[in-house]
Amino acid sequence: MMKSVITVTAFLVATAGATPPLSTLVPPKIQNILREIKAADKDLLSVSEEDGRFLRLMVVSSGATRALEIGGASGYSAIWIGLGLRQTGGRLTTIEYDAARAKELTANIKRAELADIVTVVSGDAFAELPKLAGEFDFVFLDAWKRDYKRFFDLVFPRLRTRGLFLAHNVVNKRSEMRDFLAAIQDNPAVMTTIVSPSSEGMSVTIKP
Repeated sequence: MMKSVITVTAFLVATAGATPPLSTLVPPKIQNILREIKAADKDLLSVSEEDGRFLRLMVVSSGATRALEIGGASGYSAIWIGLGLRQTGGRLTTIEYDAARAKELTANIKRAELADIVTVVSGDAFAELPKLAGEFDFVFLDAWKRDYKRFFDLVFPRLRTRGLFLAHNVVNKRSEMRDFLAAIQDNPAVMTTIVSPSSEGMSVTIKP
């Protein structure tokens, strides 16, 4: 009995001054922002909530710290990725082609209090990507589907070893990206799996 008391006491003393981990729960304020973005998404450009939660999980589980998103829309997925990066201490650069949506994206990131984590770039990703320095360890692609292969060829060489490259709509719009799917599924230099947190489907490719 005495040994148990000593053990518990030692644990309490050791942890008394420890910094508590960040909560994994989504704050009510951000839940409301996410719901508002989805409600206003008439063009159905945002990922599903299930896909958003999956993105966050992938960021945290991989320990990603330098993330890139191509096709930010109004910020729904960027908020989920940003929540993951809040856990890892990382940063995200998200690129959105449409100027009006990029403005909405910037505003939503600020409302979600993620402006210290997420940098919004407005413009053509093919023109903006070469301006970004360094490598990435997490990439999420959700742009024009017929451009997926071009984006993969442009970005994958800049992915760090063990980095993750995720792409959206690989199930429901696979007919629009057959060259991309061949590049990630038939390539002996990468490992890929396709999952379906929702009906759209997500590819997850790792650079060994």
